[in-house]
Amino acid sequence: MHSLTALSKLEEAITRQVDLSGDDAAVAAAAEVMLGMLDATVRQIVIDLAQQAATEVSAQLPDHEIDVVMSDGEPELRVRASDAGEVAAGSCEARLTLRLPDKVKELIETAAADTGDSVNSWVVKTLSSRAQVRRSGKRISGTVEL
Repeated sequence: MHSLTALSKLEEAITRQVDLSGDDAAVAAAAEVMLGMLDATVRQIVIDLAQQAATEVSAQLPDHEIDVVMSDGEPELRVRASDAGEVAAGSCEARLTLRLPDKVKELIETAAADTGDSVNSWVVKTLSSRAQVRRSGKRISGTVEL
């Protein structure tokens, strides 16, 4: 979201209205005070709108989490898949023997080490997340800019 764009447009509109008043010093002074207070107010309104948008998008995407984060002083909506469907670590009841080529085994061990997980946990998390994505038929990730 770009609150500076909205603020600039609002300031231009007020300035045009003040210009219509002629050389009235009282109107110019009132406009100056009003313009000085607009920055914080407009930024708060933009943040509030972003939070409302996040709530509405959340309702439409139940399998995703939508967060409002500040980036360079501007609010952004971040959309990511929900971890709610993740398999709990203690709920493993099935055992599977899998023969892999050495190269694939090394890749899995490296990926697990990079995330700080055991090979077992990494495989369960990876397969669970892939199965959920395919099951829903939709994959959404990234940033929403309004």
